[in-house]
Amino acid sequence: MAEKSRREKEEQYFAEQELKKRKALRDQLNQARTEAKKDKSSEPWWMRCPKCGGKLEEKKYVDVLIDQCSGCQGIYLDAGELELLLEGAGSKGFLSKVSGSLFGKK
Repeated sequence: MAEKSRREKEEQYFAEQELKKRKALRDQLNQARTEAKKDKSSEPWWMRCPKCGGKLEEKKYVDVLIDQCSGCQGIYLDAGELELLLEGAGSKGFLSKVSGSLFGKK
């Protein structure tokens, strides 16, 4: 019984550490996004789709802000956002299957 309690505490500790890591990465990405808006929002190419030139709109998917084109509906991710989505998907979701095919994981 004591072994089970110790294991549960250990699992809880690592789960909390993972949540802290995800929050720190999410905060870092949001800060970088905010700074980029200040610096480049007046540029004509800012928040434009590279495929069709449509306006990119920020949408929240899971707990990550992604950019989606209002024209062709393409989805674009900033650095680090794919990792956040993959970590948040767990081992059951579509994104984990995509990550397996992209990065050779099974």
